[in-house]
Amino acid sequence: MEKRGVPTAAIITHVFLNTAQAMTRMMGVPEYRYVVAQHPLSSLTDDEVKQRANELADEVESILTGAPVAA
Repeated sequence: MEKRGVPTAAIITHVFLNTAQAMTRMMGVPEYRYVVAQHPLSSLTDDEVKQRANELADEVESILTGAPVAA
């Protein structure tokens, strides 16, 4: 989608960080930004998922808009 001009924000969990870094290097975009969440996600309750999403929202917005993350 990025190649079509549609901003995207990928979210991965920290256990996939090495894989994500390898994939972005392999695809020729080692500077590609993504959000790294703590693993696991599948065992979280609905409220915990909402909390996690709120914690990641600023970084997702920063990636989508190209603006730096607010301090």
